[in-house]
Amino acid sequence: MRKQLELLNIDYEFFEAIRGSDRISDPRWYDDAAARILEDRSLGPGEVGCAISHSSVYAEIVRRGLSCALVLEDDAILHSTLPNVLHALESKELEQGDLVFLERCDHVRPRSVKPLFGIFSIAAPILVRHGNDAGAGGYVVTAKAAAAMMNVNIPVRFPADNWGYYRGLVRFKGIIPTLTLVHQEVSFGSAIAVGGTRQIINPYSIVDLLWNSFKTYSPLGRALKHTVKRIIHYDSHDS
Repeated sequence: MRKQLELLNIDYEFFEAIRGSDRISDPRWYDDAAARILEDRSLGPGEVGCAISHSSVYAEIVRRGLSCALVLEDDAILHSTLPNVLHALESKELEQGDLVFLERCDHVRPRSVKPLFGIFSIAAPILVRHGNDAGAGGYVVTAKAAAAMMNVNIPVRFPADNWGYYRGLVRFKGIIPTLTLVHQEVSFGSAIAVGGTRQIINPYSIVDLLWNSFKTYSPLGRALKHTVKRIIHYDSHDS
């Protein structure tokens, strides 16, 4: 990260991330009952630490009185024109209350696309209920958005990048083409991914997003999912 940011002449500082295993047993920092209600599952230590870290960054932005900030996770791969896009964003499109996804914006609202710089445009992303296609590897957050979000997920009840829970509190924007300006280094290990191994990151289909939202957040979808799990469990036990 240091090499990339210095090469691009971007001012930066490192924020010490929170270790989720140190906080997950503390009800002041993690609410497992609420996570089960909202997400239909418990969150892992990596997810808890990630969520607290992002919320802590929002609080730091507010504490310092910054008008906006670029937030990058430590596995972000940066496009060479990132500084130009950030300048164009700040000078032409960024308004207080905005949160702008730089990593992925797979689906956008019709007629919302505006040219920004070079091959990059800004658009209004489509978020499917509490599911999303945005990620948290890289984004710009304004002071007003940071203030609105910093206490929403403390204690943690949902993953850091489930942006739908902030709907109505911030104004979402995204940079396209997706997974181009910022993308994640999948060869790095992960405290969140199953088995610690990342999958190759590809754009989501709208069908995948709708299906995930249905089975995770609708009562009928949850019932069907748990029924299937019980059937699979019984079949495995019988065999």
